[in-house]
Formats: sequence, structure tokens, C-alpha cells
Amino acid sequence: MSLQNYRGFGRDAWLLVAYSFVSWLGGNIAWFIFPFYLKSLGYSYSGIGTVFSLSTLAQASVLLFSGPLGARLGYKRAVLLGVSLIFLGRLIQVLYPQLVFLALGGVLLGIGMAFEGPSFMALLSGEVSDDRRHYLFSLSSAVGTIGSAVGLVLAGFLPRYLTYREVFALVLLIIPVRLLLVALVKSVLADSEKFPRIDRGLIVRIGRFALPSVLIGLGAGIAIPYVGLWFNQRFGTSLESIGWLFAVQQFIMGLGTFLLPAIADRLGSVKTIVSFNGSASLLIAAMPFSPTFYIAALIYTVRTILMNIVNPIWNSFMMGFFEKEERSTAMALNSLSWTATFGLGQYLGGRLFDVSLTWPFLITALLYALSMAVFWAFFGGTKGYKLFRA
Repeated sequence: MSLQNYRGFGRDAWLLVAYSFVSWLGGNIAWFIFPFYLKSLGYSYSGIGTVFSLSTLAQASVLLFSGPLGARLGYKRAVLLGVSLIFLGRLIQVLYPQLVFLALGGVLLGIGMAFEGPSFMALLSGEVSDDRRHYLFSLSSAVGTIGSAVGLVLAGFLPRYLTYREVFALVLLIIPVRLLLVALVKSVLADSEKFPRIDRGLIVRIGRFALPSVLIGLGAGIAIPYVGLWFNQRFGTSLESIGWLFAVQQFIMGLGTFLLPAIADRLGSVKTIVSFNGSASLLIAAMPFSPTFYIAALIYTVRTILMNIVNPIWNSFMMGFFEKEERSTAMALNSLSWTATFGLGQYLGGRLFDVSLTWPFLITALLYALSMAVFWAFFGGTKGYKLFRA
């Protein structure tokens, strides 16, 4: 790996990388502590799954139009709008812990994420040339992943001294920093002010990425949101130990992400994605049969690294199939495919975990493996994105 590939990015690019750190730090405090917060209020797995899925389905619904609207508003404005809605949603969840308000806050959170996510990726994409995009995406992801590790350590440690609700409320102090960092970015409009034309060709190109994302989203929703609770219920593991486990895997993944562009340059993006995600599918199937917490922790750590470390390679590879004015639309509609099924998976996972602590992992493994088979079928012979321009 040459560090030279990570040099020369502009001021705005570095502001967006810093945004990733802050965003992932606060987001993972909330992600980790929220299920325990709901459990402390007396909700079952099914109740938690309902809150999760309503938020995710709201995000999916808005992703239908947030991409084109982000291109019209300007990616910076769309990100600022999204983060503002995220703040409002979290504020409601802190102030009003009744189920209806937790769900309402989740819906606002989902809407905010629908505006923020695709426009942030498009904004980041515009800060670098095509041949260096996977390096900037990997840098942003690596720094963000390290931020998430810090957040997970804090989320696991602070319940010693604070209630779950108070730990969750710390996110309200972090979100305004995200707003400030994006406000300092000079870019306001998309590089091209053309409104993207959504035609059959665009839908077909998006669909090649969306179908594998559908399968991954459904599988992830069934098992991943409940892993912390699963460790606690299966092995009696403390929150602090679970937080450190999640943090260690995030630190390793953050450092490993710096290496991924060089690996993708050598193997190719498609082989890198399929080999890493395919291996993760086998590991998630083995988790419920782990005899001890330490073995399960090792399996889950390796699985998480393999499954998530290739995300910037996936996103960069995908961006190469689309013109600049199409990118937020493509990212939004692809995110829709993942998010909608993730929301459904969260609901199904809540139901399944109330019945079995084994079957959700096996179903997730099957869906992950199928997604990689589909991805390879679409892109296994791809040498460049122009193959699908016709």
C-alpha cells in the first residue's frame, strides 16, 4: 500500500472525511445502546423489531425520491436537511420514551438518513477523480469505522455511570458537529445541474446492484441488530464486554480498510467483494453453534470485518457505472433496495429470535451466500463499467 494514494485531497474532501468520523461515532453510540434502552423500558424482541422496522421502512419510502431531489437541491443542502431531521428524531426518542414517540422519532430518523446518505456519497464522489475515488471512499470509510469503534467503547463503558437513556442522549451533543462540518464545505450544487433522467437504461444498471443488495439487506436485518442482545442472553455477557468486542472489530476493520484499494487493484473489485462477503456467509452460519463467548466473539469479529470492509470498494465500483448527475439517484435507489428489505428483516428477526436463537443466523447466511452468487452472475466478467452502457 502506498500512502501517496491518500495524499493530495482537497479541503472539502478532508472535511467530509472528518464528518465520517463524527457521524459514525455518534451513530454507533445510538446503534449499540438503543436496543438495551428499549429492553430497559420492558419491550420484547418483537416490540424492538417493530420500532426498528418502522424507521427503516420510512427511510426506504423516502429513498424513492431523495436521490433526484438531492441532485436538484444540491448535495450539501440535502445532507444538511437529512442531519437536521436525524437530530429531531433522536430528540423525540430521548424526551418521550413511550412507544408511539419512539416510533415517530424513528420515522424522522429514517427520513433524515434517506436524504443524508446518498447525497453524502455523491458529494464525496465529486471531490476526487474517478481513478482515485476508491482511495477517498476507503479513507472516509476507514476513518468513520475508527470513529464507530470509539463510539462503541463509550457506549459499552458509560452505562456503569449513566442510565441507558442518558447515554443515548449524548448523541444529541454530537449531531450538531456534523452540521457544522458540512456547513463548512464549499460545494453546494451537484457538479452537473442536470436533473437525472430515470429511464429503462438507468433502472437496469441500478437493478444489477439492487438485487444483491436486497438479499444482503434482508439477511442483515434478520440477525445483525440483535447480536448484542444475543450475546447477553446466550452467554450472559456484560454490556462493557460487548462494547469492547464491537469496538475491537471496528478498529481492525478501520485499519484494514486502508489496505483494500491495493487489494482491489490487484484482484479486481468484483473478486474482492465476492471473496470477502462469501467467506463472511460461512462464518455467520457457524455463530449459533459456538460453545463459548470467546469463540462466538472471534467468529463474529472476523465475519463483520469480511462483510463490511469491502463497502467502499462496492460503492466506488458502483459509481463508475453512472454519470455524475445520476450518482445520488443510483445510490438512493440502491440504498432503497437494501433498506426496505433490512426493515422487513428487522421485523422478521424480532419474531424469529423470540422463537429460536439459532435459525436467524442460518437464514442470514443463506441470503448472504445467494447475494454473492447473484453479484458474480452480473459482474463476474466485468472489466470496466462501459460494458453496461449499451
